[in-house]
Amino acid sequence: MTTDGTITLRSAARSHTGLVRKNNQDSGYAGPNFLLIADGMGGHAGGDVASAITVARLAELDDGVAGDDALELLRASILDANDRICRGVAEQPELAGMGTTVTALLRAPGNRFALAHIGDSRGYVYRDGELHPVTHDHTFVQMLVDEGRITADEADTHPQRSVVMKVLGDVGTSPDLDLSLREAYVGDRWLLCSDGLTGFADLGDITRVLAEVADPDEACRQLIDLALAGGGADNVTVVIGDVIEGSVDVPQGIAVGSVHVNPQYATIGTRPEGEATTAQHDFGGGDVPTDTVPLQTVTDASGPGETGQEPTAEVPAGSVRTAVDTETETSEGDDLDGDDEGEKRSYLGWIIAGIVIIALAVGGFFAYNYISNHYYLTNDGGRVTLYRGLDTTLGPIALSRLEDTTDIQVEALNTFSQDRLRGSIQADSREEADRIIDNLRQEAANSGTVSGNAEDATNPSDPAPSPPDGQSAEPSDAITQESQ
Repeated sequence: MTTDGTITLRSAARSHTGLVRKNNQDSGYAGPNFLLIADGMGGHAGGDVASAITVARLAELDDGVAGDDALELLRASILDANDRICRGVAEQPELAGMGTTVTALLRAPGNRFALAHIGDSRGYVYRDGELHPVTHDHTFVQMLVDEGRITADEADTHPQRSVVMKVLGDVGTSPDLDLSLREAYVGDRWLLCSDGLTGFADLGDITRVLAEVADPDEACRQLIDLALAGGGADNVTVVIGDVIEGSVDVPQGIAVGSVHVNPQYATIGTRPEGEATTAQHDFGGGDVPTDTVPLQTVTDASGPGETGQEPTAEVPAGSVRTAVDTETETSEGDDLDGDDEGEKRSYLGWIIAGIVIIALAVGGFFAYNYISNHYYLTNDGGRVTLYRGLDTTLGPIALSRLEDTTDIQVEALNTFSQDRLRGSIQADSREEADRIIDNLRQEAANSGTVSGNAEDATNPSDPAPSPPDGQSAEPSDAITQESQ
């Protein structure tokens, strides 16, 4: 329904770490004028910082209706958030490579919304009984779909479905944002979410919740429950905004996820030399865990020039041999110098060869270590089966081996889980794989069809599987692997 009056957003947001991840790298924001989802990436100490910085910077846009240049204001604000992330890396080099997706919706004059998007978080609008996507994933598999190389159904179970091509942050390239203006209609329901929802819940079930649950906060809660019931192997954040006529009783927005749990991250990367940040929102709340510890600042040692380069050493004039000095040496000295140069070249060759060998050995060690500690689950003979290694081959060589055949019948799982197992469910440690297996076993048990007498089908010729060793369950997140 169109209107000539003032519109606003009756909004809500919720975030959950999920059933597998150890920390929440998502951040979200919901207010009367602005909605935002940011799914961070970059490992344990990175993605949560990048998403928190982004929300802290952009939440100020909720303070009032943007002017006629709302789209440009949104674009400039996101680019400034990108600069803050990069400055945060300069302040704390251990955060190198951190980044985040961004999907943001800003109320603009004329009953319109300015929409900005980068990454694989998603935006939808529920209108007239149908759910319409308003964003396009910047992922490797979406590129394959766009080129007609795979189908959309194949993309849902593709092993590289978590590879993101564009993000905000310290990735060496300027952000390439999707920007558009969208009409706003009273009765519309906007949904912004991380892929922790769309990766583990069916769109039909999502549409049903949006259609049947009137309260935005309750709808957010039920959508997160859907993701957890589907496995919950990633952080999940949901932001909902209902377009209504008039104003709302609570004009202050709410921040969720990392920016709420780690409010100290909001100050990382703020402008130097005492320039104040313009974000005035309280992201903390009263339930911040007492074990939250701010990251330590690393002092820039580049000196007064602040160029970040090492100072150039001046060579004393007397240390440079001139042509006159060389001409006064005897022929015997020339022969000795030639021998010395030859020996130096010989030594240099051996040094270079040694460095190359060491580099190859170290690279091989890390590659072997990664493969040895990577797992995936798939459907093998109708049972959920665990393999150790990578779900691929190198020529005739398989890069995985059978680790365990569980007692879980694939047919006992819901359709969504069965579709995932037609490809493979990845895990970065045995501990993470065991948690996924436990979730699937519980799902099957709820249907009452789990076999109680299945035997372990581990290949007897293989060495015994290693017990959980506390390895990190966080994926490699630098622009290629998201925290999924």
